[in-house]
Amino acid sequence: MLPSQGDLPERGRADWAVEFAWAGFRCVAYAEPDRVRLLSSTARNVTNSFPELAVLRERAPGAGMVLDGVVVALDDAGRPSRLPLMRRTATIAPSEGLLDRVPIGFVVTDLLWLDGRSLLRSPYHQRRALLEELEIGGPPVLVPPSHPADEAEFVMEAAERYGLDGLHLKRVDASYKSGRRTKDWLRVPLRRSRPVVVGGWLPADGRGRIAALLLGIPESPGGPLRYVGRVGVGSTQARREIAGLIRTMNARTSSFAAEGPGAVPGPVAAGARWLRPELVGRAEYQGWTRGAHLRLPVWGGLVEPDEIEPDEWDGTPWHQEQAPAAEEREVFGPGLDPPPAPPAAPTGPTAPTAPTPPPAPFAASSLNRSLEQHFVYNTFNTIASIMRTDAGKARELLLGFADLSRTADRVGSPAIPLSEELAAVRAYLDIEKARFGRRLDPVVEVAAEVAEVEVAPLQILAVVRETVQRSIEQRPDGGRLVVTVVPAGGGAVVEVVDEGHTSTRVVLPAPSATTV
Repeated sequence: MLPSQGDLPERGRADWAVEFAWAGFRCVAYAEPDRVRLLSSTARNVTNSFPELAVLRERAPGAGMVLDGVVVALDDAGRPSRLPLMRRTATIAPSEGLLDRVPIGFVVTDLLWLDGRSLLRSPYHQRRALLEELEIGGPPVLVPPSHPADEAEFVMEAAERYGLDGLHLKRVDASYKSGRRTKDWLRVPLRRSRPVVVGGWLPADGRGRIAALLLGIPESPGGPLRYVGRVGVGSTQARREIAGLIRTMNARTSSFAAEGPGAVPGPVAAGARWLRPELVGRAEYQGWTRGAHLRLPVWGGLVEPDEIEPDEWDGTPWHQEQAPAAEEREVFGPGLDPPPAPPAAPTGPTAPTAPTPPPAPFAASSLNRSLEQHFVYNTFNTIASIMRTDAGKARELLLGFADLSRTADRVGSPAIPLSEELAAVRAYLDIEKARFGRRLDPVVEVAAEVAEVEVAPLQILAVVRETVQRSIEQRPDGGRLVVTVVPAGGGAVVEVVDEGHTSTRVVLPAPSATTV
């Protein structure tokens, strides 16, 4: 069954359900207790490409089940990404090394057959209820939450925070129309908006008509523009407006970076006409490409520069280039990255001791994947389960997880305020508390005056997660975890205590050269 493009429903509509749209490889899983078979959307057998999904045998009822879903791979911030998945779909027999470098999961979105009975003619709400009753969620299988239509705006907010690029709307009374594109299932793309500078344009013909605008973003005040892509101008009125302005803004040289990742690609630059970087507009887009260009940009019109708030220029992926993602390190070999700079001890008569790095086992795993795949799937499965009994709590956890993933995406970037890091710690502990119940009793006590002390992203969270995973989670009765932050020597001391068992002390501020 294939979706059509659509928009969010009007408020008060109860005939739609809302789900996240997951970027990945669509397939149908035929699972029985003795075998699993996976077919692509074109009926190609891809069973051998995803051996991890053999676990569906253990979760299938006696007469089997047929599941519609999406195979996904996650990036370092725990978001679905097509780039790592392409490495898996490029082979029909992945090596052990590839399986380890690019783990996958299966996001189940529908139930088509159960215990010898076809559900294709059953309405969506019945299929969904039966899917949830199966309780097949658990790494590497994810059954994400389904929300009523009146929560569509909330789901969109959560999807934007998490970095997804769309939502799915499904009519709750609709049957499953196999092999057909239907208006009973709508895909709603999420479009973000940001300011851009017009640094040039491409002519459509010899008469000077505009084919595309060349967009840039200043990396620093007064510095050159960083090229982020080109965009067409749809309406005749907008083209005339811009054409009238650019006649007075021609420049002999480019305002974009002359070389490096911010430069205009050679084939584009060859036909470009340059402008002074004075035209500011808005571009709508669906995210960033691997090369840090806007994905599927749409011109949103010109704006006055003073209408742009300073923080609207933020939110770019430049920091990701300063330290290659961990999976790139693994693919291209160890030893290519320079060793981290040693911590520089603070000075002064009241200076605390040098910062304590997070425990080595966790530090290594966080470099491999800032939010491990199992944690992401466990989180969404927990949220989906809580949706049935406490929708308000589920919404709170979902937004907290989205914020946590954004913090994870900042690993390798400059230090952040301790208050932001502790918000991620609290979000993490809320999620684990929902999963472990009485086995985890978390307490976070923070002195107000340390909120602006700087910390490397995930530095404290790494210690907290290490304590939960390697200590509290391993004990049948769990335990109490206390995070205390107090001022010290112009900075702060953070203590993470698993009462009666372990204690870890971290001194801040951390040197900016240290990457956790």
